[in-house]
This record gives sequence, structure tokens and C-alpha cells, in this order.
Amino acid sequence: MNANHTGYSLLEVLMATAILAVGLLAILGLTRSAHQRSRDASDLAAVELAVQTTLNELLAKQSPIEPIPPRPIDGVRNWKLEVKLYDSPRNDLATMFLLAQKFTPQGDVPVGISFQLVRWVSKARCVIRDSGFENQDTGFVSEFDDPYF
Repeated sequence: MNANHTGYSLLEVLMATAILAVGLLAILGLTRSAHQRSRDASDLAAVELAVQTTLNELLAKQSPIEPIPPRPIDGVRNWKLEVKLYDSPRNDLATMFLLAQKFTPQGDVPVGISFQLVRWVSKARCVIRDSGFENQDTGFVSEFDDPYF
């Protein structure tokens, strides 16, 4: 080979291409992961707003507050919201428990991501009864023990 040759060999070009391909694959993987996390954060923000809105609507109405069985949250796929009411040891207060959970798209199996709000409200405003959906096997995990008493 001529000592004055200034070009690259085929092996050098192949090595540089392989290194570039590995780097691009790593960047694409990070981009996909970042996009998924961004979507999850956006969904969680929408769920938090929906739960807070439901709480405000329940508190603003003059009608009695009743339990709400699990129902889909508008605008957010695979999330359900449930409202439960519990007696508390205090005679004048009841515990209102709002729980939103994410479910798998294939079935109604919770995936472990949830958001919850707990508020104490006047028992005079609540209808605390067996709502029927508590005893059904809906797959909706919503057991609550009041840790304050």
C-alpha cells in the first residue's frame, strides 16, 4: 500500500458505521422511554384534575353525597374512579375516599398506579350504606382503613 494514501480503509468505515448505529439505537430507546413517561405524567395530571373536580362537584351540590361505583374517567384511557363513604368514630363526620386506578387495556386488572383523595365530610350530607358494588368482584382494589382512628 502506498504510504501517501490519505483515505479510510473499508474496516475503518464499517467500525465507524457500527459505532454510529449503536449510538443511534441508544438515543431512540431513550426517546421512546421519555415519550412514555411524558404520556404517563400527562395522564396522571388529567386524573388528578378529574378526581379533584369530582370532589368539588360532590361538595358543591346540595344533594346527599352517595358512593359512586368504579367508572371510566373521561379523556384518560384505562383509568377508573370510585367514591366510597365510610363511618368514622366521630359522630359528626364520615370519611369520603376518592380513588382513581389505572387498569390494563386487555382486562380490568389494576397495574399499580393510583391516585387518591380522602376528605372528611359531615355525616348529615352522606348516604352511608352498602352500595352493592362493594361486594362484587370487580377487580377494583379499594380497601380503606382510616389510619387516623
